Amino acid sequence: MFAKKRSQHGGVVSSMPSSNAKKLLRLPHVFAKILELPFPSDDDVLVEETPQFFRFVASCNAGGVRALAIEILPGITKIVIKRMDGGDVAVAGRHQQVPSGFGLWRFRLPPGTQPEMVTAVSIGGKLVVTVPKIKSRAN
Repeated sequence: MFAKKRSQHGGVVSSMPSSNAKKLLRLPHVFAKILELPFPSDDDVLVEETPQFFRFVASCNAGGVRALAIEILPGITKIVIKRMDGGDVAVAGRHQQVPSGFGLWRFRLPPGTQPEMVTAVSIGGKLVVTVPKIKSRAN
C-alpha cells in the first residue's frame, strides 16, 4: 500500500505512481534552432535556400531592424526580429501588431545553420533575413 501525504493546504496528495503518466521527451534536434518573424503564421514569406545560407523575404515597412539570436534554453536558440530601438516590428498594411509569441510565422532551421551570425535589413518595403550555414569541409 502507498502512503498519502497532506499538502500545505490540507488536501490529500497521493504518492502512488500513475500508470497513465508519461514523460514528455525533448527532441532538441527538431526544435534546436527556430526563426520567428513578426508576421502572422499565414503570411507569405519567400524562403530561399543556397549552399551558403537561408534567406527569408517578406513585405514590411519597418525602418531599421536587427536580428537577435536568443538562447531560450541550453542548446535551443530562437531568432527574433526587433526594431533598432528594441521595439516590436509592425507588419505593413496592418494597424495591429501580432501578439508576441502568438500565431507568429516560424521556421525550424536545420542543424547546419548559424543563428548567431543572422542578419536582418529592411529595404524598399521588404524585410530580408539571412541565416548563414556552416561551411562544409572540402575533401
